Amino acid sequence: MLSLVSGINMKITSCSILLLWVVCPAAFAQNTTVVLANPAAVAAAVVTGNERAIANYDKIIAADPQNSKAYFDRGTSKMRLRRYGDAIADFSLAIMIKPEYSTAYNERAVCKYDLRLYADAVADYTLAIQTDPKFRSAYENRGDAKTQMQQYKSAIEDYDQVLLLDSAYSYAYLNRGRAKGKLDMHEDAIADFTKAIAYAPLNITGYIYRSEEKGKLNDITGQLADIEKAIAVNPRSGLPYIERGGVEAKQSKYAEAVADMDKAIALIPASEVYYNLRGNYKIKNNQFTEAIPDFAKAIELKPEVAEPYNSLGYAYYKLGVTRDNFINAVAYYDLASVLGKQGYKPNYEYRQQAALSINRFVGK
Repeated sequence: MLSLVSGINMKITSCSILLLWVVCPAAFAQNTTVVLANPAAVAAAVVTGNERAIANYDKIIAADPQNSKAYFDRGTSKMRLRRYGDAIADFSLAIMIKPEYSTAYNERAVCKYDLRLYADAVADYTLAIQTDPKFRSAYENRGDAKTQMQQYKSAIEDYDQVLLLDSAYSYAYLNRGRAKGKLDMHEDAIADFTKAIAYAPLNITGYIYRSEEKGKLNDITGQLADIEKAIAVNPRSGLPYIERGGVEAKQSKYAEAVADMDKAIALIPASEVYYNLRGNYKIKNNQFTEAIPDFAKAIELKPEVAEPYNSLGYAYYKLGVTRDNFINAVAYYDLASVLGKQGYKPNYEYRQQAALSINRFVGK
């Protein structure tokens, strides 16, 4: 998603020098290193800066209720604080005063997108484009919203417009390539990712996306080559190792897949997905004891997700031998059943066999 202020949001998360200068120039001048090393302090400074800005815009609006830019600027400050409802109200007031305010339509749409109101966002992006037919970000943002709605063909048309306005814009090639991939236009998607790489060779996303499309065409050699290029470009990113692990698992190279997941988890803030994935690779490699801590970690990180319980139940079932292992298997299978949504289908289901195995220990 692109927004006139979303760039600032991205700078918040990356603690950029520019944002620090905008939000807190005095702190920046006095102690750059300390501020950059403390994301919590940066985030607090951003909140404080935006709250002060809102208070200032309140005064401006009180003195001049027809000041459309003040409403817009106050809306962007609220948006940075994720007060989307309040921001939408301010953008709407700006539009009432200035109906041709294309950037206000765009920012209001970004708020709606973040609220997952994709159809409403598309309507506002369309209004932004109608008021400014060369509004590149509005075309791109509308394409992103349509992609979320699985309207891939229409999204491609929006990305086409972006590239007519800026033929060297790598992210438009990435987004259009993803949409084409969803329509099984794999060769065309690969061509788009290749262009994205040409314009932004240090962005490993293009290599990763292209590798996935090559995999869909059963070009495993090409797929692995792109993953290797991504690792060479950014060896500190965990994503290529996850991708390579997936390819290795499909080739039944489970030990190699586990090793790549080890690297990925060491490099990136791990989620329950990564631990669950590594645990399942270990199961495929008959490492049932070693898999158990991974599923336990996945449950610790996100206890409301059913799949790690199911996998943990299977690991205990496969360990077998002792009554406790079978009891654990039944207990975790039951937890997975309770947590799983309607229609949940576990990868492994041996609850009944585990329960029967428990009974064999009765009287022993």
